[in-house]
Amino acid sequence: MSIQYKGFSKRKSYLDAIEKKDIWRRSCGETAVKTTTSFLALIVLAVIFLAGTVAAFTVNSDFGNLDVEIVMIPDGDHEVSGLLYRPRVAASDNPLPAVVLVHGISSAKESMSSIALELARRGFVALAIDAVGHGDSGGSLGGSRDFSLGVLSALRFLESQPYVDASSLGLVGHSLGAGAVRAAAAAHGCVEAVVLIAGGLGGVASDPLIYGVLNSTFPRNLLVAVGRQDVLFDLPTVTKEFLPLVFGVSQEVVPGRLYGNFASGTARKLVAPATTHLLEPLDPTIVLETVFWMSSALKPSGAGKPEADLTYPYRDAAMLLSIFLFVVLTFPVSLLVLPRRPYSQGVEHGFLAEWKITLIWGALSIMLLIPMFLFGFMVSFPPVLFGSSIAWWLLTVAVAGLLIAIFVLPRFLGRRLETRRLVKDSFTSREILVAIGLFLLLYLINSLMSLLGLRLWVFVPMFRVLSIQRIFLLLTLIPFFLFFFYVEGVYLHVLRRRGGGKGLFSEVLDMGKTIMIKITPYIVVMCIQYVPMFLLEVKLLSSLTGFLIEFLPLITVQFIISTACSWWLHRVSSSIGAGAFFNALLFAWISAGVFPFGALR
Repeated sequence: MSIQYKGFSKRKSYLDAIEKKDIWRRSCGETAVKTTTSFLALIVLAVIFLAGTVAAFTVNSDFGNLDVEIVMIPDGDHEVSGLLYRPRVAASDNPLPAVVLVHGISSAKESMSSIALELARRGFVALAIDAVGHGDSGGSLGGSRDFSLGVLSALRFLESQPYVDASSLGLVGHSLGAGAVRAAAAAHGCVEAVVLIAGGLGGVASDPLIYGVLNSTFPRNLLVAVGRQDVLFDLPTVTKEFLPLVFGVSQEVVPGRLYGNFASGTARKLVAPATTHLLEPLDPTIVLETVFWMSSALKPSGAGKPEADLTYPYRDAAMLLSIFLFVVLTFPVSLLVLPRRPYSQGVEHGFLAEWKITLIWGALSIMLLIPMFLFGFMVSFPPVLFGSSIAWWLLTVAVAGLLIAIFVLPRFLGRRLETRRLVKDSFTSREILVAIGLFLLLYLINSLMSLLGLRLWVFVPMFRVLSIQRIFLLLTLIPFFLFFFYVEGVYLHVLRRRGGGKGLFSEVLDMGKTIMIKITPYIVVMCIQYVPMFLLEVKLLSSLTGFLIEFLPLITVQFIISTACSWWLHRVSSSIGAGAFFNALLFAWISAGVFPFGALR
């Protein structure tokens, strides 16, 4: 019996060893398959990303007919950054008319690149600049005595170029930039054509010694563009009160009608397409009207391309695709460096219904938006306009959300959040290092692309190579965003109750649900504001409140990206720490690069 028992024992051990070996081999095989799949996904995404980026910049150079470059222009004790579009036919023996374009507040030169591109394609040298304190330009908004915000220096730069016809200069400004254009036109004295897009008609630009007096001869050949849905302007007030004296008439100005004539410099026109304040520089009607206005006033060679021949929408579509893929590149990389772990039942299955998550988190975000934006205008930390408002807004939402999760929800649901354990499990050194590594990977790719002259933007450059000053700004923003995205991760991934479906379709559906939980409140607010505005031309919220609402579409796009990243990194690591840290770095990067230093005068 003992001999049989020993034989049985040896046989069982032998079978166990074989079984373990088979399990190990299957595990190795599955790991190899996942690694191969991740590499293939990374290669496919990288190829599409590069293809989209190359396509965007091919269109941006008009298929090689334009030279597009970044220029740095001296402006007192700092420099102004410009995006120069130069037709290749421009030369000292064939000088072309030139136009300087400047953006609105908290924007960048890239937001005016649509008009600049279309002007350059029609025989203009076009220079879109970062206003003082914005983007890559030095100085600070409100801290400069140059009320042209660098426009005057840009004009003088163009005048000095041998390929520019210095007798044919034009200016285009949007919002804050329209006031800067008025100041530059008044100081320069020889600008032949001006386009004011939703700005420069009064308010800040009211000092006649700085901005000149708007009348039927100043500025020369004036086009005014105001969107019918612009919350900062009441169109009847513009047509009846602001413009009659400027247009040299006593009655209401009619949009679309030409007043005066170009030969005497008294040409005047108002265009009022259906668009909002922030989107006016991208509106096809305003883009085309600006091109035709400059063509009529400055008469460039090679003008007269078909009216509907606009290429910037194709560039922007390719650029938008590239930006999404740029971030999604981190998905397969994270799977390679952060192997997927089994889900913890306590983490994966929460106790709060999805509609309650949407209600609580969304209500906090919307209710605190306006108050905290106003609070951000009053404080000087972080030291960027609008960026400080967003930082304090998100921090306040996070604090309120965490207090509700700890003290309010347990009373109604009978479940308590284990905060200490959750924090301890969320921020392991490995996940923090992975988040930092993914961020640095994106920053490195972006830096290499910038060296090749390739920059990513949609309206504004979401990812830019930061100066030393803006790197320090990034560091000050990280704690605000880290706390926000951590608490948001608690709601979206820990407290949220969801099914345990498996498979690709179920995971894609779950990511879509997570994104919709996040952005639904913003979509509701935008529908309440914009549906009556476009269907009935009724502005429910106008002035400053309506203007702040206009930031929601851009914020929503960024939240779609951040929520997708948060969902993915939670799926990979079963922890919310990696997603929170990565999104904090990503948002700090965007905010540090986009928002201007300084404050409103």
